Amino acid sequence: MAGLPNGRYRIAFTNEQFLTAVEPGPGAPLVLLPPGSGLSEEWEVRGNGNGTHTVRIPDVDAYVSFDGEPDMHEPALVLPESREWRLIPGMKPGTYFIGVTDAPMRLGLSLLRIFPPRVALAPEYGDPYQAWTFQPVDY
Repeated sequence: MAGLPNGRYRIAFTNEQFLTAVEPGPGAPLVLLPPGSGLSEEWEVRGNGNGTHTVRIPDVDAYVSFDGEPDMHEPALVLPESREWRLIPGMKPGTYFIGVTDAPMRLGLSLLRIFPPRVALAPEYGDPYQAWTFQPVDY
C-alpha cells in the first residue's frame, strides 16, 4: 500500500468521531467529537522523507503531540513543537495507525471516561481494526 500523500485531512476514529483540538493553543487536549463541532478538526499531514509524518492544525504551528517522553496512557495534546509519527497501514484502505516513532505505542482512546472522549497513547498490540481513517479535505 502506498503511503499517505501530503495534504489536509479529517482524521476519524469511528465514522462518528473525529480527532479534534478543543483550541489551537499549547497544551490543549485532543478529543473525539462528531463532525461539525465548530472546533479544529482539519489536520495537515506532511511526510518527512524518512517514513515519518507530522500532523498539525493547518496554518498554525500547533502539532499533534504529547508532553515529554512517551508513556502509556499519556494524554495527546496540541503543542508548538513538531513531533514525528509513524503512519502504519490498517486493515482497511485509507486507514492508518498513528504510531509513536520510538516506543511500541500509538494514538488511541484514553481510559478516562469523560466527555468529550480524550485521545491518549495506547499499546501497539490493541485492536487491529481500530485504525484512524484519513479523509481528504478539499480546500
